[in-house]
Amino acid sequence: MSFNLTELLFIATTYLTFLFGTAYITEKGWIPTRIIYHPVTYILSLGVFTSVWTFYGTFAQAKTSGYSFLASYLGGSAAFFLAPVILVPILRITRTYQLSSLADLFAFRFRSATAGTLTALFSLIAILPLISIQIHAVTESLHILNQDFSSEQVAIGFCTLIALFSILFGARNPSLRYNRTGLIVAMATGSLIKLIAIGSIALFALYGVMEGPDGLEQWLQQHPEETEVFNTPLDSDMWRTMLLGFFSAIIVMPHTFHMMFTENTSSNSLHKASWGVPLYLLLLALAVPPILWAGIKLGVGDQPAFLILNMGVALDSNFLTILAFIGGLAAASGIIIVATISITSMLQNHIILPLIPPVATHELYSRLLWLRRTLIIVMMLFSYLFYSKIGLNFNLQWLGTLTFIAFMQFLPGILATLFWPGANRAGFCLGLIAGMGTWIITMLLGLLNGTDIETAQFIQQDWHQIAIYALAANITIFLLASVITKSSKEEVASASACLHNSLQRPVGPQLDISNSDELVELLSKRLGKATAQREIDNALKELSLLNKELDAIDLMRLNTLIESRLSALFGPVGASLLLNQNAEDNTLNYYRTQDIHLLEGQLENYQTRLSGLAAELDNLRRHHRMTLQRLPIGACSLDEKGQIIFWNEEMEHFTGLRTPSVLTKKLASISAPWGELLAEFSAQKQNHLLSHHMLINEENCWISLHKASLADDTNAMVILLENETENQILVNRLSHNERLASIGRFAAGVAHEIGNPVTGIACLAQNLKYETDDPIILESGDQIVAQTDRITRIVQSLIRFAHTGQSDIQRYEESVNLKEVTDEAIHLVSMDSRGRQIQLINNIKAIVTVGGDPQRLLQVFVNLINNACDASPENSIVWLDALEHSSSIEVTVTDEGSGIVKEHQDKLFEPFFTTKDPGKGTGLGLPLVYNIIEEHYGSIRIVSPANKNQNNGTQVVITLPKSLQE
Repeated sequence: MSFNLTELLFIATTYLTFLFGTAYITEKGWIPTRIIYHPVTYILSLGVFTSVWTFYGTFAQAKTSGYSFLASYLGGSAAFFLAPVILVPILRITRTYQLSSLADLFAFRFRSATAGTLTALFSLIAILPLISIQIHAVTESLHILNQDFSSEQVAIGFCTLIALFSILFGARNPSLRYNRTGLIVAMATGSLIKLIAIGSIALFALYGVMEGPDGLEQWLQQHPEETEVFNTPLDSDMWRTMLLGFFSAIIVMPHTFHMMFTENTSSNSLHKASWGVPLYLLLLALAVPPILWAGIKLGVGDQPAFLILNMGVALDSNFLTILAFIGGLAAASGIIIVATISITSMLQNHIILPLIPPVATHELYSRLLWLRRTLIIVMMLFSYLFYSKIGLNFNLQWLGTLTFIAFMQFLPGILATLFWPGANRAGFCLGLIAGMGTWIITMLLGLLNGTDIETAQFIQQDWHQIAIYALAANITIFLLASVITKSSKEEVASASACLHNSLQRPVGPQLDISNSDELVELLSKRLGKATAQREIDNALKELSLLNKELDAIDLMRLNTLIESRLSALFGPVGASLLLNQNAEDNTLNYYRTQDIHLLEGQLENYQTRLSGLAAELDNLRRHHRMTLQRLPIGACSLDEKGQIIFWNEEMEHFTGLRTPSVLTKKLASISAPWGELLAEFSAQKQNHLLSHHMLINEENCWISLHKASLADDTNAMVILLENETENQILVNRLSHNERLASIGRFAAGVAHEIGNPVTGIACLAQNLKYETDDPIILESGDQIVAQTDRITRIVQSLIRFAHTGQSDIQRYEESVNLKEVTDEAIHLVSMDSRGRQIQLINNIKAIVTVGGDPQRLLQVFVNLINNACDASPENSIVWLDALEHSSSIEVTVTDEGSGIVKEHQDKLFEPFFTTKDPGKGTGLGLPLVYNIIEEHYGSIRIVSPANKNQNNGTQVVITLPKSLQE
């Protein structure tokens, strides 16, 4: 069976176009989101780990080493079984700080450009053998299907095609930020095709070639030599090394790291992958034995590496052959595309840009885009050269093992990042150089001379020992150098941020900026004015920040987002250099500070994960914080710089300033009148400011301020604000009432003194009838007597009213004529200017009597008539009525005022509650009336509005018991 070149190129191009088309329609939104974000899609995308080493090479390993072929499946599964311990924390770090590659992670953790550069360089060297076997597998499979063209021609064509599609996948967007879902769905599609291909061939091998499970069992009994290799005990050292190598590789290899962390958007997906990926690998592993034995039965077992392809050829089945070819193409193309995207990103951010910093220009994005495209082409060129010079001389199994051993050298760095805060850049860099140096010298360079057969055989036989020696050298030097050398402050901060089970610390350069324009100027030095402005505007829009004058929290959020976006473009090292104001020295000597408010938020989210003493301390922290929040007095706290770091609920309620609007601000910068008041008080030497009067919303308020220093020689202090408005108003009202009482006593005394000369005047007027018979004089005398009697009644009413309620005055319980009491009350009220403007009508009959104290009842009606006059418009009417019942008298006082609103009616009899303007009422009149009525075994109620038709007026209804003397 032979396929012509046109057919094979059409099949390969169609598959790659289909793969790219899948990504394209995903980014366009043509695929439902429930499919894009389904956990199965993400799990399948991680199948990029299964390269041609798994699709082709695993059959060769199974034929020669038996169950050792399971090492790649078990090692990869072990990494996902430990996802909560290793993978999820790495995802948290990469998502929080926008780290897109392994080099970014190590550069961030060890605060070292050198760490990033070494990681990028060694990753490039380590990945070349793996990419080489992908090229070798595709060219060899094409050569098996058509021998009319050379492997070199096929390899050049395949590398060119893959370079084109890598550019389309990872370097077509001018902003260098592409929709991640497209690549995820494309790789998931490729993994699904691999699973379908190998699964279909396995089913055909089992039922079509071996005639079912029974036929397979019978054939194995007839050919026991084919199962002997599976019964051979595994070399324990080699087995453990292989497991460790594959375990490390799936975490740190560029393509798997990219799919697990860079392209991932949810930690929940990674949790699902902890069982989904092992299941996917299990399905692939189950397909290996039946395909292997079917190939042996068909007589194509002499080339086990391409047994799956040769089986279709032997059966003369175009379908199986094309299916195997597409499966192998999917395995090879997926890993090359993703690995190339990841490696070129590392090379750009950690090797090229540090050597050739970007020029400030509005074409920055375009230049970076072309730089990445160029690096993709160079990457594929290096891969082709490695394939043509070295890869052709060795089988797929050995070259794959070589790659996994190399990536095992990054495992100490990963574990130190998550679990060892004492590790530093010196230890990591020296250990990595030692481990990778041992691997390069003993294994890679030893294979460059293809004619040295003895060296090659020695390496291939004892590779597991060399791998352990290299890893041991790496770990030993890593530990010693980290212990001997001292970690910098920035390394300690980053180590704490990356440490597994630690809180996420908000880290970022400590920039001395006050608004977004200053950040634009800072970035313009490296990015150019237009590019910097574009980045800031996009970040402001994303954060929904409209004003360029931002508070400290918003500036911190803006700075964090800008650093994240720049990290996606230039890597964490490049982003740090761009944001570091002292970047002219091309160092990273800045300290990333933590923010107390974000740490509080992290602690709230972290509560359920604390235990033991940590949980007890957190509960104590929460208790103390809640105590401060719920204090009945206002409390705010300032840090060493004088910035507000705490603002409790009472401060919010009294000042009207919400906590987010004042945090991290200086006191002087908050809105009036609080900013000026608190700033001046904080600067004073006195620690107390008592009963300070101020106007808030045109209302009188009194506050007391207290402060205490929290640290010497700093601005750190706590300020307490006590609202004394109600107490002060109570004191003022009591003072006012005391003055009124004093005036009443003084008025009673004056009235008593007036009585003596009035009595004398009356006596003289009465004696006139003995002095003359002149009728005119006698008439004048009678008028004088009448007026003096009027003066006497007024004075006696004032004296009785002044004496009412005093404890030393005898209380009279007698029959009281309501007509006389209310007439006297009207008479007293009429003497006031307000009372003279109101028409007072007394409709109470003269025969109506009640039992009680006439003086106290007089006070009741004076208060009620006064209130009615105050509530009534000029020239209106206030009238009094009485209605007799069998045992009680119901008295009403009705006015034509505006009425009393419903919410005030329930408070009218509370002391000091008044609806009158300040200075015109004390709020004690109606409570006093209520008490007097209760003392008389009566009741009082308010009806408002009294006139339902006109919706106005107020009526006070008093019920008193009848006089017992009736």
